[in-house]
This record gives sequence, C-alpha cells and structure tokens, in this order.
Amino acid sequence: MSALYAESSAVLRWLLGASGGDRVRGALAAAATVVTSALTSAEVGRTLQRLVATEQIDGDAGERVWARYSVASQHWHIYRIDDDVLARAAQTFPREPVRTLDAIHLATALRHALDVDAATMLSLDSQVRANARALGLGIAP
Repeated sequence: MSALYAESSAVLRWLLGASGGDRVRGALAAAATVVTSALTSAEVGRTLQRLVATEQIDGDAGERVWARYSVASQHWHIYRIDDDVLARAAQTFPREPVRTLDAIHLATALRHALDVDAATMLSLDSQVRANARALGLGIAP
C-alpha cells in the first residue's frame, strides 16, 4: 500500500487501544505515506480533552496519548482545510447522509487523489468506508 488517508476515528481507536486499534496500527505501519486532514489533530485533541474532563482517562494518560499522536503525525502529510476542501465537502456524496466532519475527511482524501494519487481510506466507520469505495478509493483495514 502506498498512500494511506488516516481518518480521525481510526486514529483514535489506535491511540486509545479500542477495538480495531491493532488493525489500524498495522495499516499505519505498512503505509509508505500517511496523509490526513488538519481536522484530525483537532478531533484527537478534543476527544482527549473530553475524556479527561469526564474522567474516562486521567490527565497523564491524555498527555501520553497526545504525545504518541504528535510523534506519529510529524511524519504524515497534513492537508489544511481550505476553500476547495470545504466546497467539495458541501457537495453530494455517493452514499448520503454524510456527517460534516466525515465529508471534510472524504473531500481531503479526494484532494490528495487530485494532487498526488488516490489514497486508501483508513477508517472503521461504515459510512466513510462506503463512500470511499464508491468514490474509487481503496479502504483499509
């Protein structure tokens, strides 16, 4: 697998050791290139803040997870959320309904396909996977 688009929910499963996290970690490790949206950093950060605030994890655990994400993402190509991405996210997708943040991830993966080459979508979300497949992207795991 060459380029892999890492969608936030998959990244969070890996970081938090949730179900499917091992498969996500394996896919990330096997990828020649990992791409994602700047949205992923915001979603990871907000999720960790929420988990700490609701005492589902302690502050030290949140910092360790954020550090793991920060180290990994230093090696990823991170796309900004620009006007082109937002314009595509506002359009129709093959398998509606699509939530706004998922549409931004899909639009960013499509942007990478235009700029470089089609990436494989790393997601455990069935709606994101169905749309990625319908848009001609590979899916993993």
